[in-house]
Amino acid sequence: MIEAVIFDMDGLLIDSEPVWDKARFEMAAQYGKSWNADDHHAVMGVSTQTWVEYMIGRLELTLSPQQVEQHIVDAMNALYHDEIPYKAGAINAVNLSKKDFKTGLASGSVRSLIDTVTSSKEFSGKFEVILAADEVANGKPAPDVYLETAKRLGVKPENCVCLEDSNSGLLSGINAGMKVIAVPDPRFPPKAEILEQATVVLDSLDEFTLELVNGLGV
Repeated sequence: MIEAVIFDMDGLLIDSEPVWDKARFEMAAQYGKSWNADDHHAVMGVSTQTWVEYMIGRLELTLSPQQVEQHIVDAMNALYHDEIPYKAGAINAVNLSKKDFKTGLASGSVRSLIDTVTSSKEFSGKFEVILAADEVANGKPAPDVYLETAKRLGVKPENCVCLEDSNSGLLSGINAGMKVIAVPDPRFPPKAEILEQATVVLDSLDEFTLELVNGLGV
């Protein structure tokens, strides 16, 4: 029986991947480096520590991890200041989930950006547990953030459904032993061998229904 629904944030609820890519591309350009699609895929859905370390190595930066993180987060917050780019169906999916299930958010994003999104009028009060991957031992694709979110919700992992879009996120939910609903972005598709491990694949969150979730518990 499904008792809880846990959402990812970046790329699933928020169309943030182009925003992250823009911030990283512009930072790379400032240091005379390139930032390409392979780089973007390499850091999708991972923890802050992981993408910061990747950027430092990839761009040969002499900045500290804290400086790199702050640079990107400041750029992201500036871009979010005017408008949060919700994905199609995201607000309705969270509202539906909240009606019948315990609802959580398990994100690989930075806590300040998570707080910006979850304190918005659209999402305020909708999540019983909000957890960043940086707040557990290992980021996605390790299962830690999903396992801890389920624990705080008081639900066994096998009675949870998680929704994800990226390689790392999908593997995190799979590794946690949850039912996994994949909602891949065609601009940034996950690997076929990972996507085929998902329980269900949706074209968008507009296809999310309570009947779908309840059916996964049968």
